[in-house]
Amino acid sequence: MKLYGIPNCDTVARARKYLDARQIHYDFHDVRADGLDPDVVAAAYAALGASTFNARSPSWRSLTDDQKSALKDGRDFSAAVQTPTVLKRPLVFAGDTITNGFSEDAWNSLFTPNDA
Repeated sequence: MKLYGIPNCDTVARARKYLDARQIHYDFHDVRADGLDPDVVAAAYAALGASTFNARSPSWRSLTDDQKSALKDGRDFSAAVQTPTVLKRPLVFAGDTITNGFSEDAWNSLFTPNDA
């Protein structure tokens, strides 16, 4: 399992605490410090569509209308690579599952202890 996010995000912190408490192994990828691969954004978009992005975030509001449109339509992910905090966090790749955001109820049905 790979969890993409930023360490100081409250939602990411809650998600990590959830996984740690259940001893679910994950690799954390800090999108701000380590960057974001365009293929990751493309895979997330293929699974989640426009909900890959947090349209209420300050980072989203800093984008131009053309960048927002390109992201929402899945035409060009370069703005997300340049400004990875536009992702709805955390973004999780777990086997064949790609999800984002954190809801304990939803995660209880997705992840079991020792998931990799």
